[in-house]
Amino acid sequence: MEAAGDDSMGMCRGSFGAAATVGRYVSRNHELLLVVVSAPYGEVASDLHEMEKALRGTFLHTHSSNESTIHPANGLLLQALQILVQSACHTNEHYSHVLRCWASKLEEHAEMIRPGERGGKYIFLLNNACGVLQMMRRPEATFASEELESRLSSMIQRYTKSYIDECWVPLNDTLHLNLDEFIAEFRATCVNQMTWKVPAELRYQLREKIVDLIVPPYEVFLSARQANRSRLSAGLCSFRRLISSKKQKYTVEELKKGIRALFEG
Repeated sequence: MEAAGDDSMGMCRGSFGAAATVGRYVSRNHELLLVVVSAPYGEVASDLHEMEKALRGTFLHTHSSNESTIHPANGLLLQALQILVQSACHTNEHYSHVLRCWASKLEEHAEMIRPGERGGKYIFLLNNACGVLQMMRRPEATFASEELESRLSSMIQRYTKSYIDECWVPLNDTLHLNLDEFIAEFRATCVNQMTWKVPAELRYQLREKIVDLIVPPYEVFLSARQANRSRLSAGLCSFRRLISSKKQKYTVEELKKGIRALFEG
């Protein structure tokens, strides 16, 4: 198992630096707190309004953003939660409201991440959601709560499923139709995503989910294919191999190795 290291913390640590550390694409993130400050938060509205004003100076460049971009709204979310917990008027609904605003902004900008590339926006969402969850779990995060962690965990599960459904589920359908096409698409997906930046714990979890989805059907397919060949005469079997093996076939272990080479820290 690949242990979670400092890279997961490093990816989210920059969120507190807001524009100075993550300024990559033009942003309208001030809208995030325009909604927050209109909510009935009483005396905390003034502090939140100051955060909204600071956020107006945040600039990001869409053309240079990628799946590892730390959204500046992450730091703002954590600051807003800290302000709420220090006030006497916060409720679970206040926390939920702030979290919904943040998630909406994150998902809006995810559409700009790796346009045209399957899965990129979901890795961006996962990296940011996991980064915030890691920050909430730090001892100094006095605003952490089971409710917030539960909501974030649900978001992470949803983004994970969307990523798997978009990038990997279609491969199983291809396998039953054309092995060569399956191999080509599998190889292309692995090559494309091999250098995507993902923190260690999430990297391990995604790889294992992909292995669990892809490897068992592939193993069954190879076993059935071998059984069919064993019923053919030696000459006919050699002829079939000659005309059908246009591309290199993976063993089960090679398939696993390819999946576990996905992503970088």
